[in-house]
Amino acid sequence: MEASARADIERLEDIEEIDTIIAELEISKDKGNLILCVVNSPAYRERVIQSLRNRFASKVIPVETGEQIIQTLKNREFEGAEILIWVMPEEPTENLLNTLNNFRELFYESKIPNLIFYNQAFSESVIQKAPDFWRYRGNYYELKETGAGMAFEMLEALAMPFSYQDKEDLLRRKRINEYLLERIRDKEEKAEILSELGMISYYLGELDKALEYHEKALELNEGLGRKAGMASIYGNIGNVYQAKGELDRALDYYEKALELNEGLGRKAGMASTYGNIGNVYQAKGELDKALEYLEKALKLNEGLGRKAGMASTFGNIGVVYGIKGELDRALEYFEKALELHKELDSKDSMASNYGNIGNVYRIKGELEKALEYYGKALELDKELGHKDGMATTFGNIGVVYGIKGELDRALEYYEKALELNKEVGTKVGMANQLGNIGIVYKNKGELEKALDYFERTLQLFKEIGARIEIARTLMNIGDVFLLKADKAGALKYYEKAQNLAVGSSVLADINKRLIALKRGQAAKNEQ
Repeated sequence: MEASARADIERLEDIEEIDTIIAELEISKDKGNLILCVVNSPAYRERVIQSLRNRFASKVIPVETGEQIIQTLKNREFEGAEILIWVMPEEPTENLLNTLNNFRELFYESKIPNLIFYNQAFSESVIQKAPDFWRYRGNYYELKETGAGMAFEMLEALAMPFSYQDKEDLLRRKRINEYLLERIRDKEEKAEILSELGMISYYLGELDKALEYHEKALELNEGLGRKAGMASIYGNIGNVYQAKGELDRALDYYEKALELNEGLGRKAGMASTYGNIGNVYQAKGELDKALEYLEKALKLNEGLGRKAGMASTFGNIGVVYGIKGELDRALEYFEKALELHKELDSKDSMASNYGNIGNVYRIKGELEKALEYYGKALELDKELGHKDGMATTFGNIGVVYGIKGELDRALEYYEKALELNKEVGTKVGMANQLGNIGIVYKNKGELEKALDYFERTLQLFKEIGARIEIARTLMNIGDVFLLKADKAGALKYYEKAQNLAVGSSVLADINKRLIALKRGQAAKNEQ
């Protein structure tokens, strides 16, 4: 930094915060970013702005109307500036708040850092009346005499799920948080930074790294006695273990989170945890129990008006109905979820729902429609850098090609999916793709190779405790024994599968095989 600029900053009282803002602006150069600054004193605000103008080529825009923001960003009227500095009026108008909330993506599309200054009263109006804009922020700073207590209390009450625009946004936030972690000394702030780094690592598919960050954040929160922070981190750790396929361990952390959230009366936290517990029971094949928890989550989310929570729960309920074989009902829930996720511009969740809708059409036999939805999912997953999502979609595309009889093409997609699942470390994904590869080799008539893949699949699903998937794999092993003309072996595996498949759509397939096998044996005995 130039000496004159450094001296100017040192005359301000918020040296460390402004240093951090400058670092964030440097990292965000030539990229869209949204940085919010609360300053109550107009005179002090002007001094802060002047110190930033000494450092960056800036355009300062005193804001009067929402239309002014829209036109400036759409027309790229930046006049060679490196950063845009927006100065909001003393009192927010409904027009301004609506513009911020409904046109928030324009700040990122501008490909230039945006620094927005407003006072405490304006900040509280944003949190209450423009929550989607608030959710889109990069970082948030309060500079001198801002009455932080009220703002942070409201922020806790209106906490929103972690969201991001694309992989570049994730990597940018990762760089900023890593920088802040080295400089911030306050333990509460360190805990928040570690927690966000954990979520960023989770979405990047770096599960062990995510666990490391969350455990450090948990340790700090435990030392500070911050029960709300502990509850959130227990939930995040549960998410990591669920992604790794360690379902019982995930359930243990979700139950810890639920206990704390119930004790604190945090209904939003309770809703999220009910949903997570429901997802674990779905993965374990306990579908009625899954629906019980998901319905609890949905009721709380609807009562709180939490659209993001409602959307996620609709999608998860759809998954359960899909497993139960109630395809039209599943589709109804997926479409409800997709509508809300589009409204919220939640790309990662949109990708999941496109994949789920594709699954329904695949099962219905509408293969081209299934491929169309998988293509939409894959496009978003690639944009977001979502390795886990890409792996799932590659696997789903492979299933379609398998049904079409294009076995080599199916194998190509399954192997892509398996490689990504190995990178991320997701046991469920690995097990699914090993099973899919086994099916290809079974259909190719390479039975010993198929059996090897199915046995590896079975081992992973047993480690996970996924009852219905164990049943499906046992059925596939039975099919191999039947093709080997070992009817006794086939019967043994089908019967094992039947005992585990109660209450799922796979039971009908197993029963058909058993009936056909027993009829064949009966006919042979009569001859």
